[in-house]
Amino acid sequence: MTPDDIHFRVPAVADAEAIARLHVASWREAYSAIVPASVLDAVDVADRIARWQGYLASEGVTFLAEAGGGAAGFIRAGVPDKPMVADADGHIFALYVLQRHHRRGIGRRLLALTAAEWLRRGGRALSVGVLTENRPALAFYRGAGASFAQADTYRWDGHDLPESIYVFRNLPDLARFA
Repeated sequence: MTPDDIHFRVPAVADAEAIARLHVASWREAYSAIVPASVLDAVDVADRIARWQGYLASEGVTFLAEAGGGAAGFIRAGVPDKPMVADADGHIFALYVLQRHHRRGIGRRLLALTAAEWLRRGGRALSVGVLTENRPALAFYRGAGASFAQADTYRWDGHDLPESIYVFRNLPDLARFA
């Protein structure tokens, strides 16, 4: 598969099921050694579909990457209820790419599209939270230009997981890859 086989678009509410299934599959791939198996096993796909229907009907920023005729990755960003970092006016709530599509530029392009859209909407900076034990994700965000802002804790189904908060302050640099 060549980069030409990868397509990026703004998803519609009708894409909620495909994104929800990709989301759950990505969690299980990325977090199997980090998050307790009981938590990952308890994830309800039907609940995720309903959540994604709501997300896709909202004002957030969402992009979907498709490869080989199916969903390969996605990103969702927007204004957080509570800012994670003082100077970040937006937050990346989720960015996942299925492992079989890693190292093809999909994550970088999803970030770039989001940065460009955030700038278009008048935004200045985007924060992102990453489970601290997810070393590949930490390296990805640092390589894309994010800087460490602070340590935090992410509470997932009654489990406190160490989280690192990063921030993209130079969105124009990131957006040039859109």
